[in-house]
Formats: sequence, structure tokens, C-alpha cells
Amino acid sequence: MVMERRVRETGAEWYMSGDDVMGKSVINPQGEDLGKISDMRIAFPQGRVEYVVLRYGGVLGMGGKHFAVPVEALTYRSRDDVLVANIAKDTLDKAAGFSENDWPREPDWNLIESARVRAPPSREEAEVVTTERVEVRDQPRQR
Repeated sequence: MVMERRVRETGAEWYMSGDDVMGKSVINPQGEDLGKISDMRIAFPQGRVEYVVLRYGGVLGMGGKHFAVPVEALTYRSRDDVLVANIAKDTLDKAAGFSENDWPREPDWNLIESARVRAPPSREEAEVVTTERVEVRDQPRQR
């Protein structure tokens, strides 16, 4: 007999330390290299990460551009140990980014390519429902 079991995860959380995030490579869904996480902005007294800084371009750590990427727009791909952001490489080529001496107060949601309104996902949107097939076999009777 085969049964289906629905597994619901609401608000599934996972954690990374700041050290784990720093230097992490970022790619887009097409697999193009978008750069590395070079810093993050933390809001006080709220105590939350406002955005991470994506360093794009440059040579040997010199030059390049900085972008304020919303944390909510990143997903972690564990099999490749990279962060994925839905950002077109062309967008980063054309955008000015920000200067290390003039950080923005908020993340730049305009970088993110999406058909929906650019905002963090709601709790309902973040809910994940998966279906898995489970095969159940009769246990042999013990005598």
C-alpha cells in the first residue's frame, strides 16, 4: 500500500554566523557569478540585519561596486555552498552601486528581478508544503 504524507513547514528557520556569510559567493539562478558578500548593515536598537553588501567586479579586491542586497532575497544552496539572488548580471553592470563612505539606510529591492511586488515575503508566502510518498509494508508476524 502506498500512502502520501503531507509535510508542512511554517517559518522554517536556519542560521549562519556572520563569519559564515562574509566572503560567501553569490550567484543568480542562471549560475552567473555576482560577487561575494563583503559586509552587512545591522540596525540598532532593533538588532536586525538590514541588508548584506554584495561586492561586484573589481580586480584583486580593488575597485568594484557595492550593492545593498535584502537578506530576504537570498537563498542558500547548501550543495554548492553559495547564496542565490534573483539579480541579472546586466543590472549590476549598469547600476552605480554605493560608495563605501555613503552607505544606504535600506536595501535596494530594485536589484531583485521578480514579477511580484518587491517586498519581503509574507508569512503565508514563506510557508512550504511538500508531499512525499511513503510505502507501507505489512510486518511479518512473529511466532
